[in-house]
Amino acid sequence: MSKAFGHIGGFIVSSPEIINYLRYQSRQQVFSSTSTPASFGLLKAIDLIDEEPYWRTRLSDNVTYFKAGLLSLGVDIGTSSSPIIPIKIGDPIRTAQISRMLLQNGVYANCIVYPGVAKKDARIRTSLMATHTKEHLDKVLNTLEDISKVVSLKKSR
Repeated sequence: MSKAFGHIGGFIVSSPEIINYLRYQSRQQVFSSTSTPASFGLLKAIDLIDEEPYWRTRLSDNVTYFKAGLLSLGVDIGTSSSPIIPIKIGDPIRTAQISRMLLQNGVYANCIVYPGVAKKDARIRTSLMATHTKEHLDKVLNTLEDISKVVSLKKSR
């Protein structure tokens, strides 16, 4: 639910045997808790996916546009096919520096370093929404272009 609906947690649909196995063998399950009342809003979100397909199309357009812009900057975005697009830097110090520079320029993106990812796989995580405009996306791309003149956006090997 956190990736698709901006919420907390998730669920699994499976056979009773698999559910039972995961209930007792999954470390994440051991520390989880029941859903909050806010989870009820997820039902409306799921309804809106069917009722207003415009938003799905708009989000897809934003992803295509933003990825093309990142690739034109020579950024390693991996193979993600979702609206959560990594900017793979590799070096945790440069990743933190770029993240800080983005924030100083009004762009919030998550800095993901070890132990969230492998030590050599540090990245900036961008998350797109259907409500982002081309102007929003261009601001990020232009900011990254400016940053690239100071700090390399290329993934360290």
